[in-house]
Amino acid sequence: MRRFSLGAWLAIAFTVLSLLLTLSLTLFSDRAASNQVREAIGANLTELAQQTASRLDRSMFERYREVRLIAQRLSGHTDFGAVRGEIEALQKSYPHYAWIGVTDTAGVVRTATRGMLEGVDVSARPWFRNAMDGHPMGDVHDAVLLAQLLGTPGSEPMRFVDIAFPLTDAAGQTTGVLGVHLSWNWASEIQDAIFTPVSRHRSVDLLIVSTTGAVLLGPKDLQGTVLKVPSVEAAGRGESGHATETWPDGQTYLVGHTRDNGFDTYAGLGWRVLVRQTLDEAYAPVNQLHRRMLLGGIAAALLFSLLGWLVARLITRPLLDLTDVARGIEAGYAVKAPTTAAYREARCWAMPSTPW
Repeated sequence: MRRFSLGAWLAIAFTVLSLLLTLSLTLFSDRAASNQVREAIGANLTELAQQTASRLDRSMFERYREVRLIAQRLSGHTDFGAVRGEIEALQKSYPHYAWIGVTDTAGVVRTATRGMLEGVDVSARPWFRNAMDGHPMGDVHDAVLLAQLLGTPGSEPMRFVDIAFPLTDAAGQTTGVLGVHLSWNWASEIQDAIFTPVSRHRSVDLLIVSTTGAVLLGPKDLQGTVLKVPSVEAAGRGESGHATETWPDGQTYLVGHTRDNGFDTYAGLGWRVLVRQTLDEAYAPVNQLHRRMLLGGIAAALLFSLLGWLVARLITRPLLDLTDVARGIEAGYAVKAPTTAAYREARCWAMPSTPW
């Protein structure tokens, strides 16, 4: 090491300092940027969940309001032929109305679209009891009485959301119930509208979970199962946000979560809306940022090392010139010391030559 020149020592010093400085700045910048990117990715999943919940609420409100208005219009009607015409027209206006029927107070269907279930006692069905008790909305359920009549398109069972309002006469007495089975397929249309553009760039899963934790809409391996993860519990408490969780399949996901809050007079059904993405895929932009910051840091360190080497040569050149002068004087030559103003220490030695 004693054979190292001053220039070499300066070059080494510049290189080490530039490496330390670049590494420190890279690590600090990478950490700050990575945290911001992670937060932005999680916030985006939360926003998707909130957007979906809002679309669900508004769509359900439209159906809720429409059925309520029809119930008000049909109240007092005793001509079931005319009533049949009204509900048939309603069904044609919105194809996702799978079945619409009117019962009497005993729960017997007096008229229905396409005549299905006419004369059948539905008093034991939850939608009839809920309507009589003043609760017009019913959560998603499998088709029971209508499964065979309507058929089951595809491999999945037919499921409905119930909307039902009591009918009254001019004196305000209940005369029956208007019941509507809304096909759950409409939720898939909302999913497609929101997530089809998103899926062009990344793979995310939407899950709609009931108040009991049952997956109403989601990946086929989870649909119908009871999901117990912290994000479902947080959404149930009305919290919106995102979290990193390990799910029953053993994979770790980044999950954005929220809950439906209803809209206007529609109070909502307490659905939890989750949007999940595998952690590796969600944080892929962060990993790319890591690599870019690392490569950029290495490139900057090499550049500064090269500049340090050049600066070291400039600093040591006057001293090397003086060293040559000293060696010439030591050998007995008449040597003229070079005149330099590079820096004070070198200038002090730059004096006229003296014959020896």
